Amino acid sequence: MNQSALVLRTALLLLLLMYSTDAEMTIVTTKQDVQVGEQILLLCKAGAEGEITWTKDGVDIDEENVKKFDETSSKMIINKATMQDAGRYSCHCEFDSGHIDKTERQLYVYEGPSFGQTTTYHEFLKDTDGVVPCLVTGQPAVDVQWFRDNKEIPSHEGSHMRQLSDNSLLIKNVKREDAGTYVCRAQIRGRPVFQNLSVSVVINAPPTARLREEQKKVLAGPESNVTLLCLVDGHPQPNINWTMPNSIDPSRHHFNSDRSQLTIRSVTRADYGEYVCTATNKIAESSATIMLHVFEAPEVFVSAEQQSVSVGERVSVSCKVSGHPQPELHWLNKHKGRTVDSSGHVRVVDGALVIEEVLSSDGGLYSCMAVSTSGNASRDVAIHTEPGPPHYLSVSPGPSSVFFSLKTLPISGGTPITHFALQWRQSAAEQWKEAMVPASDPLAITTLRQYTMYTVRLAAVNAVGAGQFSEPTNVRTLGIRKCYTHRTHASCPL
Repeated sequence: MNQSALVLRTALLLLLLMYSTDAEMTIVTTKQDVQVGEQILLLCKAGAEGEITWTKDGVDIDEENVKKFDETSSKMIINKATMQDAGRYSCHCEFDSGHIDKTERQLYVYEGPSFGQTTTYHEFLKDTDGVVPCLVTGQPAVDVQWFRDNKEIPSHEGSHMRQLSDNSLLIKNVKREDAGTYVCRAQIRGRPVFQNLSVSVVINAPPTARLREEQKKVLAGPESNVTLLCLVDGHPQPNINWTMPNSIDPSRHHFNSDRSQLTIRSVTRADYGEYVCTATNKIAESSATIMLHVFEAPEVFVSAEQQSVSVGERVSVSCKVSGHPQPELHWLNKHKGRTVDSSGHVRVVDGALVIEEVLSSDGGLYSCMAVSTSGNASRDVAIHTEPGPPHYLSVSPGPSSVFFSLKTLPISGGTPITHFALQWRQSAAEQWKEAMVPASDPLAITTLRQYTMYTVRLAAVNAVGAGQFSEPTNVRTLGIRKCYTHRTHASCPL
């Protein structure tokens, strides 16, 4: 302490004593606990005039350390305190009246506490025992306590954390949650003098990498995206890398900031395979593997979506299917509601629909189907041929006309019947005469002669052509009835 500060402190103490009205003897000091090397200043006020002397622990103090202010006060100064300066100081006064009195003050001198070269940062491996030293020096004696989160750590045998006899902190079988800041408090025994040292504890752990699932399935397509998430733990924070089966087009592979999440956009069949996530830190590395199964929706390709063929001819329509897994190929006769097998005149040969000697009844819709676990697909093929012959046909004569009546329409041949061809002749030597009648109109021949025998027949017509004619039928037309009117009555001859 410099001289001006000492003078100021002395003046303040003297003012306190001068304005005190207490007649008893008092000792005033700046503080009771003094660190080695500091200055000790004691002021004694007797309260009345007299002879003042000083003792320490009952031994007189040399007068060179004592300075008298006036007949009622005295001060004692020790410039640099040592441990030996601790003790009980007494101020004795023999008053002019002959009365003798004294007052005492206990002074404590300490050194430290000091932590020396104590390390303030420690790293431990998870599941091992960690020891955190606290190297403390100080006099006369130092007590050590450990704190965490402002709570004292108990020192019970068998506890997860406890203080050892050398003041170190033992953390048994350290866990990740044991990481943090610990405080070693060193206190001069019995005195309110202490120092705190903050110590950082870091718990390292080897990395662990795992994926939420060992296999993932996705359907390929331009709108199909898949995300693989690698769950990583460890300290220090592991670095994450991915090993992928295909890196031809890395622009479709996107990672988040720490690379724990891989997103593949517009998944293709080439993305199929094993994906390995590897987490690495300074302790070790860990890997996890996921198998990405990429399915492709089935597709169907046919050589023709429509085939027009005449009855009796052969037709073949090839079909190819693709997808993953490889779809099964089936042909369905849609107008008959059954699958086509590999036998008969309508059959499947190496994936192609083959019809030998087409019948009118073979006309209609067929469907090539691809069936797999990743979905189904189909493509329709229309087979068109001429209609079948009319059945259940009745013929009735009219006046100069013949009418046809059908209980059921002929087989269409796979495309709608648009017309009927009506033919007639009077003898086998004649050529057939023909009239085309729309399918929606009455089936009638109206340009015949009365009371005449004709041979007639009928055939259905569609976009492919005319079908087989019905069996010829002989029919005689009727005459036209004429009625005569008389003044008294009307009659119509039979």
